Amino acid sequence: MIKKSIIFSLMAVVGALPAVAMADVEVRADVNKRKDIRIVERIDITKLVQIDARVNRRVQKAAESQTLVNQTNFDNEVCTNCDEKRDIIDNSGSGSSGVLSINQSAGNMNNQGNAVSIAVDVPDNGGPRIPGDPDEGFADAQAHVDQKNFGNVVETVNILFRDALIRNSINNNRGVAHVNQAPGNMANQSNAFSLAVSLTGSGGGVALAEADLGQVNTRNIVRESDSQGRDQTDPGFVGINKRADILGSINGNTGVVGVNQSAGNMANQANVVSFASAGVR
Repeated sequence: MIKKSIIFSLMAVVGALPAVAMADVEVRADVNKRKDIRIVERIDITKLVQIDARVNRRVQKAAESQTLVNQTNFDNEVCTNCDEKRDIIDNSGSGSSGVLSINQSAGNMNNQGNAVSIAVDVPDNGGPRIPGDPDEGFADAQAHVDQKNFGNVVETVNILFRDALIRNSINNNRGVAHVNQAPGNMANQSNAFSLAVSLTGSGGGVALAEADLGQVNTRNIVRESDSQGRDQTDPGFVGINKRADILGSINGNTGVVGVNQSAGNMANQANVVSFASAGVR
């Protein structure tokens, strides 16, 4: 509601002398203003996703593979000064066939793991398919990784170097190659691979694959500081120096390759692969 009132009066008296003028001016203003604003906003979002997969097949054989990795770093403490560490993989892990697994850690409280599970079904005779062999198969592959990092504390002053280096390595492999490298603290690193193969006849088969990854990183504290030098030109200045390099590596591989590398603190790293096949031989 807006109300305005203005009273204006003007009086002028002119005497006998034309050079004399008198004026009386009165201005009065009353302004009343009232403004009410009310905003009500409500947003509701509901999402429901439901997927049902039903397979009704009569199979005579099956291949089931499961890989499970659990890693937890809880309530740990690292307190160091000048904590220099170096992990180097140089001209290594190349030209392999099958399963290659490398874990390297110069750090503290690191969990590292490589898990491989493979299942293949074949007829009892183990040879080429002959009449009477099972015709339909079922392949199920599952890979699951769970990593938790919580309630940890790192206190460090001055790090001249902390290096994670992979040079001219992990090349031209055939099969599965898994590598973990951690010169830091409290890392969870894992590679998980699950393979299931059902060799079927002309009747075909069913293949299911599932891969799950859960990671938690909470309530951790990192206090890393340099020395008391004024700046980088001060001889007393050391600073925090970290590097993680992969040079001339992980080339020309055939199959599955998983590499985790961390020069820091409290990292959760994982590569999870699940593969299932029901194919004609």
